[in-house]
Amino acid sequence: MVYVGALLAGIVGAVAGWFVSGVVALWIAGLCGMSDFEGGRGMFAFLGVGPIGGLVGMIGAAWAVLRTRFGPLPGGGVVLRLIGVLAGIAALVGAGIWIRLATLDTYTDTLPPQLEFELRAPATLAAPRGDVAIELDTDKNVANASLGDDWRDEGATRVLTGLVSLDFKTTSRLLVVSLPDQPKRLFRLRLGRDPDATPALGDWQPPDFVDESAGAQPRRADADDPFALRYRVRVAGDD
Repeated sequence: MVYVGALLAGIVGAVAGWFVSGVVALWIAGLCGMSDFEGGRGMFAFLGVGPIGGLVGMIGAAWAVLRTRFGPLPGGGVVLRLIGVLAGIAALVGAGIWIRLATLDTYTDTLPPQLEFELRAPATLAAPRGDVAIELDTDKNVANASLGDDWRDEGATRVLTGLVSLDFKTTSRLLVVSLPDQPKRLFRLRLGRDPDATPALGDWQPPDFVDESAGAQPRRADADDPFALRYRVRVAGDD
């Protein structure tokens, strides 16, 4: 338990040391006439001096607990125990940072992945490129897709390419396809919360829902719906 106590004391000492040293540094900087333009004085005190005071407070508090419990030990015994406690604090802080980054909904250290997709429609129903609207709907945002220059003819069907950014980490994603004189087609994207890159376009899948836009809830799409979608995920660095 003494090591847990030393660890907790180190954390409390770090917070107290950071705060006290920051306040003192802010006061001294004011007496010395340091400019506070755009918060410069506060940044100097709490971002420059504060961490030093926090480190000193952490080491001092953990040392005090260990020294009180074990007393002076030969061969630097307390120092070795102190290093172990500080390593535990570092591991605890690192784990907290990792958990926080893993649960963020946005991409902070890399570009968000992109969804590359192809929409297939019967040639008789493929509206002019300028009349097609495709958007990504999630529980966190709505994003318009960038579409290719024109449909690609494939016999009795035509294919339109597109790209949309997956800006948020979520499992709730729908690609909504709107064409004139047609109900909206809703395709559920079967992707993980933070999807990995996929090397090639997947299989064609029919729409999951059809929105008649008549005040009613979207209904399940018919099994023989003439529209289909396939897609892949691209990440930064992909060709």
